Amino acid sequence: MFKKTVCLTIAFFILGILGVHFAAAKESIVGLGVRGVKDPIDRISMVFEKKNPLIAISTKEETGGVAIETIGKGTPGYNFGMITRPLNDKEKAAYPDVRAFLFAKDGVAIVVHPDNPVKGLTSAQVRDIYSGKVTNWAEVGGEKGVITALIREEGSGQRVAFEKAVMEAEKPGPRARVLGSMGGMKAEVEIDRSAIGYILITAVGDSVKALELDGYAATLENVKAGTYVVSVPFYLITKGDPHGATKTFIDYLMSPEGQMAVKRQDLAPAVR
Repeated sequence: MFKKTVCLTIAFFILGILGVHFAAAKESIVGLGVRGVKDPIDRISMVFEKKNPLIAISTKEETGGVAIETIGKGTPGYNFGMITRPLNDKEKAAYPDVRAFLFAKDGVAIVVHPDNPVKGLTSAQVRDIYSGKVTNWAEVGGEKGVITALIREEGSGQRVAFEKAVMEAEKPGPRARVLGSMGGMKAEVEIDRSAIGYILITAVGDSVKALELDGYAATLENVKAGTYVVSVPFYLITKGDPHGATKTFIDYLMSPEGQMAVKRQDLAPAVR
């Protein structure tokens, strides 16, 4: 009996050591990038980790430009970036080995304070507001009052998408106020009845009002149909081809199962 007890004790001791070894083998990967991509990636990661318990994913919020530079330079501690625009020509030249994986699409909603009576604008009206040609809400069917036009910083994915789809060759006027985050822009529109800004469709909620654009509501269904023209690509980026746990996660994200997880985040899947 004593011999049997000793053998069992040794066996449990060995299993305990192996258990510690297995726990230590868990691989952690870290991403950084824009809030609009970070939030759905965090939620999808929770599902992924249940299926892949030896992989842990964490993310950090940062601007798209910083994420591209960090991943492009191969900064230690970061495995992938999260951005909402393609690399520009300068970035492609500086970081030629960056790989981009388009996994979802969202749209950019033009938003105003909920008490603003304007329900929709044409692209031409929005363009005139942001270029400074139209400065009063009364000129576009609203109540009399000076318009406060809010824009994102240079290089923001939402700004790139907005200007490409709406502004054409026009540039924002000198009175446009620059805000450095989507959250900051939304918070400003929530409290300022004169403001107009733009945020991701999935971030609209009830505290701001999304305007129709050219007669089409700012919905993901209209983004998918191509009738709502301001769309935003969601990318993960890596330095060179992904490998290890990063590759496992990106492969999952691009798979039919991963694309269903994307759809559950109220995003338009990128892979059909």
